[in-house]
Amino acid sequence: MENFFQNIKSFYDRLPTKQRIGIGLVVLGSILSLILITYWAQKTEYGLLFGNLPETAANDVVQILQTENINYELKDGGSSIYVPKDQVYDLRLRFAGEGIVSDGSSGYEIFDRNTLGMTDFMQKLNLKRALEGELARTISGIEQVEAARVHLVIPERSPFRETQAPATASVVVDLKGNSRVSLAHIEGMVSLVAGAVEGLEPNDVNILDANGSLLSDPNAGDNETQLTTNQLRLQTEKEAYLANKAQTLLDQMLGAGNSILRVNLELDFSRAVRENSTIDPESQTVIAEERLQEEGDIDNASSSVKNYEVSRSIETIEKSVGDISYLSVSVILNYKPAPDVEAEVVEANLEDASTSFIPHSDDELIRIEALVKEAVGWRPDRGDGFAISQLQFDTTQEDRLNAELQAQRRTDQIELYVRYGLMVIALGLAAWLIMSASKRAKESVEANKAKALEEIRAKERKSLGPGEVSAKGKEGLMLIDDFYTSKLSPEARAKLKAKQAMLEELQEQVLADPQRAANLLRSWLSVEETPEEVAEEPAA
Repeated sequence: MENFFQNIKSFYDRLPTKQRIGIGLVVLGSILSLILITYWAQKTEYGLLFGNLPETAANDVVQILQTENINYELKDGGSSIYVPKDQVYDLRLRFAGEGIVSDGSSGYEIFDRNTLGMTDFMQKLNLKRALEGELARTISGIEQVEAARVHLVIPERSPFRETQAPATASVVVDLKGNSRVSLAHIEGMVSLVAGAVEGLEPNDVNILDANGSLLSDPNAGDNETQLTTNQLRLQTEKEAYLANKAQTLLDQMLGAGNSILRVNLELDFSRAVRENSTIDPESQTVIAEERLQEEGDIDNASSSVKNYEVSRSIETIEKSVGDISYLSVSVILNYKPAPDVEAEVVEANLEDASTSFIPHSDDELIRIEALVKEAVGWRPDRGDGFAISQLQFDTTQEDRLNAELQAQRRTDQIELYVRYGLMVIALGLAAWLIMSASKRAKESVEANKAKALEEIRAKERKSLGPGEVSAKGKEGLMLIDDFYTSKLSPEARAKLKAKQAMLEELQEQVLADPQRAANLLRSWLSVEETPEEVAEEPAA
């Protein structure tokens, strides 16, 4: 290894100054590129460990991270702590388990501490705190809820019902991002809190979001108002159901975003019971018959009495609550692309509706109207309404957002290609530099060996007389005899040694008289000269 680096240094020292500078800049640039690409590729991605921490809790967490040499970042004025993503969940569970960072509420574990000597008032206060903490934890487990706080007001029991103050509760929920809670979730939270506190009615539970907006229904305990709310909810659900049926149909026909449909309903919530009684006079059935016969000396008398029952049918009809009494549908259609305009032209002339888009024909409008009416159950006997119109939709905002999204995707793709491309180029350049340096070093070593061998042979030629064989030649004969001719026959070995001796003698003669050897070789290679002309050439 030392000889390798020495050869590289020797090769570098023999280069001109400009080549030295060029190679140095290339090597330096390659090293810097590798460092930057490695840093870029291995850059640590951070995730949120805890957010909105109090200063004391944030300080405790930071001290532990510093003690254990865990990288972290502080944001939002130090209230949010970020750590490497692969350690977020482990650290979060660990800190929560150790009690370093809690969710801000204590549950029934508050009674695990020593309560000896506590007054009755402190015991009741701890019970309320524990109940608030347990409810907050349960509500925070809802998917859309980030955190929750519960405040309970539980008055003392009164021996008289008339003077008993009701229990009340207030719940503040911090929702995740842009999440929204449905009415079912809100009612579930109200039922949860009301069911967990003795004497607490659902209408005495208020649910608020982090902005202070009331989420729960303030009239939850009013039966009449609650009935109206349920009716409105039923109407809204039916409208959404019918609108979704027709909208999906239009989306399949015209494409998503090319139509807008709205449904308005009026529901009949009156309850009516009707009873019909029908009598069939043609249907008579004898149910009783009485006959009386008298016999006397002068005459005989008889009488008969029959009782009939007429058939009667009774029908009771009860009208269901929430039947549709009136339905109206409004439809707006977007202009369709002109059939004789190519897609590229349409895209280039989005602002010029007259050349790129055309209205739907009357036949198309009639067909669309018929399909929508069938989908929503439109009935003319109820006097239902229907309106359809068309215009060119303004898609400027949507086109801009789509263009930005496509540009961002292209940027991310290009960035990914550039990252891996630079890595490949840097690795290839480094490999080329190493191979090039190794090749140059090897050539330098071979050149130095050849030069040293030539110097040794020159010295030997000066020290030897004519016809003498150098030690190198003798050693070559010995090597041949030792390694290459051990399995040959004596005759073949003798021929090989004679050939080697001849080669050595020719080498010595060439070295002794190079000019004569050169003339001889030229005579062999020339087709115009003859052996006699070669013999007459004077010796140098």
